[in-house]
Amino acid sequence: MTTANVATDHRLTDDEMAAFIIRGYHILQPELRTGLNDEIYAALDGMDTNPGDAVLEEVPQLNEVWQSPEMVGVLTSLLGPEYEMFPHRHCHRNSPGTPSQLIHQDNLNDLRIEGGQVRQPDRIDLILAMYYPQNVTSDMGPTLILPGTHVLRALPERMASQGNFRDQVIATVDAGSVVILHYDIWHAGTANTSDTVRYMLKFLFQRTTNPSVPTWNHDPANDAAIRNRLESENPMSMQRGLAGKQRHFRTRMWNRLAGDQALDLSYHDKWSGGSWN
Repeated sequence: MTTANVATDHRLTDDEMAAFIIRGYHILQPELRTGLNDEIYAALDGMDTNPGDAVLEEVPQLNEVWQSPEMVGVLTSLLGPEYEMFPHRHCHRNSPGTPSQLIHQDNLNDLRIEGGQVRQPDRIDLILAMYYPQNVTSDMGPTLILPGTHVLRALPERMASQGNFRDQVIATVDAGSVVILHYDIWHAGTANTSDTVRYMLKFLFQRTTNPSVPTWNHDPANDAAIRNRLESENPMSMQRGLAGKQRHFRTRMWNRLAGDQALDLSYHDKWSGGSWN
């Protein structure tokens, strides 16, 4: 995947990068040609069996989504210019009557299991991209996202029986939208109570090189404001101890991605040098 022709205005801004690091997701609406979403939906709806990893070969129009300038710009920002498409991909067919999934992480966090990886909460090495070829309303089984959970090492299975959280995000989106997730975020497909089949195409993209400089539209003049956001925003209500860990790993993640333009984290005692009053 080359990014040589991707204009910088398609890459994320500092605020958008900080928002992804804090929340663990970004919703993108790339400019796709008229009729593309309908073509993809019809192709999927005409299949007798799920093509699994072969969905890109069966529906080559999907390449237009992943090669759109907006999509390449976001993936370049998050994974660097030499990112690659992962060989595993899947078409999720959510038919009317399909029940909700349990809240889960796709990362298995166990090297003994095929495909398992150790969760490293200060990195962005693998991105989960979900493309929806049709409008997704609240009754069609939209994806539920628990923002900020991508930096937690706790297992979502311990909370799997809980179906609703105060700050959860329900991804009701327009046709052609792509929900971009940190691979470790807690999420679930919800129940489809409509009379319409909802398709979602799951693709993975991975980093191939360690970052040395920011690969998004970075302006060092924003550093103070960005550091304040990383250390203060709470995308989801958390126990005090977990919230502290969130902020710690978020700042470490930013610095790892920014390379030689990392935030200055040297300690500053704002009370030193003043009067005794």
